[in-house]
Amino acid sequence: MRATFTPEQREIADAVTSLAAGESSSARDALSDPWRAPGCDGPLLRDFGLLGVPESAGGIGSSLIDLLVAVEALGRRLVPSRFPAHAAAVQLLCGDDARTDPLPGEVLDGRRVLTPAVDVPGTPGWADRVSPDPLVRTLVPYAAQADGVAVLGPAGVWIADPAGSTARQSFDPSVPLADLTLSPPERVVPAGAGARRATLVVAAELCGVAQGAIDLAAEQARTRQQFGRVIGSFQGVAFPLAEAVTARKAAWDLTLYAAWAVDNGRPDAEIQVHAAKAAAGRAAVFAAERCIQVHGGMGITMEADPHLFLRRAFVLDARSGRGSWHRRRTGELRIQARRTVPA
Repeated sequence: MRATFTPEQREIADAVTSLAAGESSSARDALSDPWRAPGCDGPLLRDFGLLGVPESAGGIGSSLIDLLVAVEALGRRLVPSRFPAHAAAVQLLCGDDARTDPLPGEVLDGRRVLTPAVDVPGTPGWADRVSPDPLVRTLVPYAAQADGVAVLGPAGVWIADPAGSTARQSFDPSVPLADLTLSPPERVVPAGAGARRATLVVAAELCGVAQGAIDLAAEQARTRQQFGRVIGSFQGVAFPLAEAVTARKAAWDLTLYAAWAVDNGRPDAEIQVHAAKAAAGRAAVFAAERCIQVHGGMGITMEADPHLFLRRAFVLDARSGRGSWHRRRTGELRIQARRTVPA
């Protein structure tokens, strides 16, 4: 894979960053008011919907990394947009190159917004195995604000309408969550690599959240003074931030490699996806916690922003398979791979 981003990928990041920078709706607004679509929602869904969609699914050959670059940029600013969830739903339906029928045009151009449903109540992993109730999913983001649901099941993936919905109290109100009872599928398509592709979208957003928390903490460390010196000059502040930067960099590199491995059908793709999601969740939570500590006593108040990053990190770490489950699956798959290597 390439060791650097292409000019086109840098342009994607710059364009999404510009949209996010001009957004007035924030994660803080949702703490007191109901969620509302940010102004950038429409342009993101309309203009960036084909990113990462294979040609076999109706795309233009854009790589999965193109999409992850855009999602990571949104995560840095905690933009409460439906775009990452919609993109994850589209990737869930993409499967792999074995798919021969394109996705509906209204989905790809954002006229019909989908949300992914891959988590089963009572289990920590994907819904790709037999579950007690195959039509019940939990932690579905923006369920009430979507036009349909992309569902993962043991037999494959399909688009469904909710037959019943129960809103959950989300730890991050800017990402509304719900438990859904779904209508039975009329047609199921093999999942292929869909669950892996959708999970990497969540991992990329987690990496963005981690970077956003680091940026906020670094700004505090550069400007806040104690004992006549900026606090960033103290080892007790600088070292934890350096650890957060290292963890975030490792998680982002893993996520990008996993995306390349999935796009190219590498045999280690599944292991890399699980490792990336686990690392991204851990990095985001760690960075948000360090951000709170750098802000000192103010960091634990509602008036300060560090808790907003921690809220988003916890919610994303629990979605598309909990971070603890991905860590366990990474270990299990590595052990299996070692056992199957010929002596």
